Amino acid sequence: MIKSEVLQNNIVLVSEHIKGAASAAIAFYFNVGSRYENESERGISHLTEHLLFKGTDSRSNTQITRTFDRMGAVVNAFTERENVCLYALVPDLKDNIKNAVEVLCDMSSRSNFPEEEFIKEKRVVQSEIASLEDDSEECALDEAADFVWKDKSLSKSIGGSVKQVESISRSQIALWYKKYFAQGELSVFVTGSFNIEDIKSQLEKLDLHKKFLMYPEEKHFSGQVEWNAGYDFAKSSFSQCQIYLMYPQLMPLTEKESFTMLVFNAIAGDTMSSRLFESLREKNGLCYSVFSFFTFYENAAAWCASVSTEEYNAVKTACLLQSEVEKIVRDGVSQEEVDAAIEHVCGEEILASGDMEYILKRNQKNFSLGFKMRDTAQTLECIRGVTKNDIMELAKALILPQNKAVIVYGPKLSKKSKKEITCSRK
Repeated sequence: MIKSEVLQNNIVLVSEHIKGAASAAIAFYFNVGSRYENESERGISHLTEHLLFKGTDSRSNTQITRTFDRMGAVVNAFTERENVCLYALVPDLKDNIKNAVEVLCDMSSRSNFPEEEFIKEKRVVQSEIASLEDDSEECALDEAADFVWKDKSLSKSIGGSVKQVESISRSQIALWYKKYFAQGELSVFVTGSFNIEDIKSQLEKLDLHKKFLMYPEEKHFSGQVEWNAGYDFAKSSFSQCQIYLMYPQLMPLTEKESFTMLVFNAIAGDTMSSRLFESLREKNGLCYSVFSFFTFYENAAAWCASVSTEEYNAVKTACLLQSEVEKIVRDGVSQEEVDAAIEHVCGEEILASGDMEYILKRNQKNFSLGFKMRDTAQTLECIRGVTKNDIMELAKALILPQNKAVIVYGPKLSKKSKKEITCSRK
């Protein structure tokens, strides 16, 4: 059973005990990310995430890492646009889980950012940013987000630039940490084998946190984010063209829509037998990589189809990509496709049912979207309830010509090539 409760210090605790599990996944989600930053703060959430590991009032960075290493545990963190997550995967041996939660609490509330560690970790983060600037897909995705979303707090890169990170001071970090980590909105998710009373007793020792806003009734960002449709041709130094076809999805979602999206996406581009993979790669040999996905934020969402191809294939690939997606609405989908996609999505759920981290992230997603907390059996039932009519209703509402955005990121294309892509009606 999945339990959700708000502790006296306003921390939200969501737990799911998994029978027979030999480990636990524990995650602290802080309601902060790159979207909360202004121009003088770009990259501060990501840098703060890195610095959580660099020492607290009672533990050095070495003591933190050795604690988890000696358990055989995995500890890590990541920053997104609307949250920062600190998590650990811990084997259920001795007092491992209790001790892991204690250290995570320490990192989340008493980090002290030693000057020497602050300077070193800045360089590490700047190196990470530089490596991402050599990744064509990462750069193209940033370009696509910057083009379609006019809310620049949402579309800017999560880590900021090397120059922006350099300008962040240690005092800025301390204030940001206090506001959004030590005293901000915090939700804690636990799945697997654990003693819930041990975890609650540790969390209840933390200071009072900001009241957690429960979505969708309570929100941090109001209104819908303005969408920019059209065509964007962005020149880069990379040899391949990254092509994105994007459509906006209105928020908030219903739970039914979220399950329909999973099945729709499997039909469109998320499997090796999907429309896009079969057409662009298998039949026409235009690319190695083609896939599709949905991305969600509090008041913005989009479906995106992505393909990488050589410059000489850019026109044919971009035109065929648009044609195949539009064909879903024009010609519809078969019952056979729907049945196959449902079984694919269900199969993925079943394979992941023993993965504590996956279950934790599923619970966090459902909680963050304001959905009912469902276990694997209930999730499978909902997926199998998706119908062909649901798919077509979603597709017709999503794939609207006036909302289409196409981003081509790569070598400079000729005017003739650009015209062929923008005038494509195949």
